[in-house]
Amino acid sequence: MTSVSDDLDDLSGIPRYLQVARVIEAEIRAGQWTPGNAVPSRNQLAERFGIARETAARAHGWLARSGYLVPVPGVGMVVTPANRWPDEASS
Repeated sequence: MTSVSDDLDDLSGIPRYLQVARVIEAEIRAGQWTPGNAVPSRNQLAERFGIARETAARAHGWLARSGYLVPVPGVGMVVTPANRWPDEASS
């Protein structure tokens, strides 16, 4: 499944994990991943973006700290209700 852009820009100065997180954030905001549904796993993100699993884990962590995801044992990272997301202007 592809999205906004699966190409990472290594010359942008933005860490790869943050670029991945921003793509997933945009997909969540666009409704591709809805509240209560799991987003791609670390392994799936690693394959999709050509990154290390640790980089994918950092992207998941950033999204969780930002209020977009919550870990659910046995399921993975799940999208939180929209009222927990930061305002678009501040993200």
